[in-house]
Amino acid sequence: MRSGSRIALARARDRWEGLLANRPGEELKFAEEIFSVVDTIEESHALANALEDASRGEDDRANLAKAIFDGRVADEVTELTMGLARESWSEMGDLTRALEDLAVHAILYGARRESLLGQTEQQLYRSSRIYRKRRDLRLAFTSVIHTAEQRMDLVSEVFTGANPYTVSLLRRAVAREGRSIGSLLRGYIAAAAEMGEHLVAAVTSALPLKREQEERLTAILSAKYNSDVQIHVSIDTAVVGGLRIHIKDDVIDGTLASRLNRARAAVRK
Repeated sequence: MRSGSRIALARARDRWEGLLANRPGEELKFAEEIFSVVDTIEESHALANALEDASRGEDDRANLAKAIFDGRVADEVTELTMGLARESWSEMGDLTRALEDLAVHAILYGARRESLLGQTEQQLYRSSRIYRKRRDLRLAFTSVIHTAEQRMDLVSEVFTGANPYTVSLLRRAVAREGRSIGSLLRGYIAAAAEMGEHLVAAVTSALPLKREQEERLTAILSAKYNSDVQIHVSIDTAVVGGLRIHIKDDVIDGTLASRLNRARAAVRK
C-alpha cells in the first residue's frame, strides 16, 4: 500500500480495535464475516470498482456497501465496510486489502486477549514449516479439485492441536484462491510479531540449538536490532554447520554450506 492507503488503514484499525475492546469473545465471528465481505467484493469486478471509484461521492460508495451487506453480516461489519468505502484509496484493491488486514487483526487481537498470541505465532510458524516440507499437503491445499470448504476442513484434520485463532488463520490461508499459502502464512506471522511488539528471526541450523545458545542468539539479535526478538529455529541438515538467520529484510548466512559454495565459485573463476 502507498502512504495514503496506509494512513486510511491506520485510522480504520484504531476505530476497529476500539470496538473489539468492547466486544470480547466476538473476534473470530467478526473476522469470518469480514472475510465473507472480501470474497463477495473480489468475486465482482463491477462491485469492487464501484466501491473504490473516486468519481463517485463517498456517501454513494458507503450507501452501496450498506445496500449489499446490510443484513448479511453483523451491523458492526457493515459499518466497518461503509467507513472504508468512504476512504480514498491509493490503488484499486486497497479496500479489500484493508478489510483482510482488519479481519486478521481481529483474530490476533482475540488471541492476545486470551494470552495466546505467542502460541498462535509459534503454531503458525510450525504449520508453515510442515506445509513447505510436505508435498502432499501443498498439492491438496492448492488443488482445483477441492473446493475452498474442503480445503478448510482438511486444515482441522492435518493441524490438530492448534488453538482456534491459529486454525482460523490457517483456514483462511488455504481458502484464498490464487494466493500463495506460504506468503499468507508469513504475513500472519509478521502481523502476530508486530502485535506482540517484537521482531521475528527465522533461524536454520543443522542441529537443534541448546537453550543457552538460543538465549545468547536472542540477546545478540535484540541488541543488534534494538528490539525484542523472537527466534524460530528449524532444522535443515543441508546447511552442514553454522546458522542462517532471516530477520526483517536481512539474511545472515553463516552456514558451512554457503562458505563451501563460495569457495567452489572462487576456484572456478
